[in-house]
Amino acid sequence: MARPGEAGRDKVADRTFDLKRDAEAWQAAQKRALDLGEFVDPKNGKVLLGVALDQWVEARAGTVASKTLSTEKYAVKHLGPLRNRPLNAVRSADLDALYGVLLRTQARSTVSRFRNIVSAFFGWAVDQKMIGTNPARMSHVQKGTGQDTKREIWPFTLAELRKAHTDLQTLTSKSNADILLVLGLTGIRWGELSALRVRDVQQLPYPALRVSRSKPDGQPVRTVTKGGSARTVPLPSEVWDIVQPLLDAGKPDAPLFPSATGSNRSGRNWTRDSHYSKVSGGRRVHDLRHTAATLWLQNGVDLKTAQTWLGHSTAKLTADTYSHFMGSDADTSALARMNAVLGAAPQRPPRVTNLQDG
Repeated sequence: MARPGEAGRDKVADRTFDLKRDAEAWQAAQKRALDLGEFVDPKNGKVLLGVALDQWVEARAGTVASKTLSTEKYAVKHLGPLRNRPLNAVRSADLDALYGVLLRTQARSTVSRFRNIVSAFFGWAVDQKMIGTNPARMSHVQKGTGQDTKREIWPFTLAELRKAHTDLQTLTSKSNADILLVLGLTGIRWGELSALRVRDVQQLPYPALRVSRSKPDGQPVRTVTKGGSARTVPLPSEVWDIVQPLLDAGKPDAPLFPSATGSNRSGRNWTRDSHYSKVSGGRRVHDLRHTAATLWLQNGVDLKTAQTWLGHSTAKLTADTYSHFMGSDADTSALARMNAVLGAAPQRPPRVTNLQDG
């Protein structure tokens, strides 16, 4: 197929067909794509998959969160077996086979997330006119038996939380100890606490934190939370007693919980300096978030409100995460009935066995 050029006609693509009608149909399709601006030069698709992947990752830097970029870099390593293949030679069947290999050791949900990342890459390649279609769209992740290794949530009880707070005050500064109580009663993430400013505290109509930013360790402040939207988290009296004195200590844009140098606190440094491991009983700092959630749900806060305070995308996510800590009135009534029945049951005398000397 040729198109007019400055010096006659320039060939932009060619193929060989056994039948004339097939050649004419292909040529008509290519001309239509050319007229619509959708034509993809076949030469572009000859770039190796690995080269295109590197270009995509470089293009993503600065446009997505650092953690997202790290996840994508890790994920695309699984495309290793295909890196030396031309981009236009990758088919959906190749991706299906790759998913099958991953399903041997990983959960289907993990492989599905990998497919989404792969599809984003090939979508970018289509936009760059390297290829004409996205092969990942036609690929499918079959049901697998692999499972993700997940750490179970392990919240403190209220008594354990308060004891840990008291113990920390003997091990570290009061400001370090108070952070444990703030995290355990508000459910905010560490990065969200680190990014809080003095002006993020509201006093009317009730004391609360306006959580709209995040500062993961080693990364710049993000103007968005992990959940993607800002939220308001009310402060119980114990936390308000900690926060209120901090409002006069800094300017509006100063960190609410600053480090010793006045900058945003590092989670690693706080864990070390507060001797958190000595009072945690093996719990992660993130289990303080789970502590707040379970305290709310076990003490009458409705599911929708807990979802909002946590910043979860759906109430189902909240329920799925904490359902085994919630219980229900039916559970309570049934347990009381069983205790009553068991308590009223006659006690059998212990069975006595006479042992004869042999």
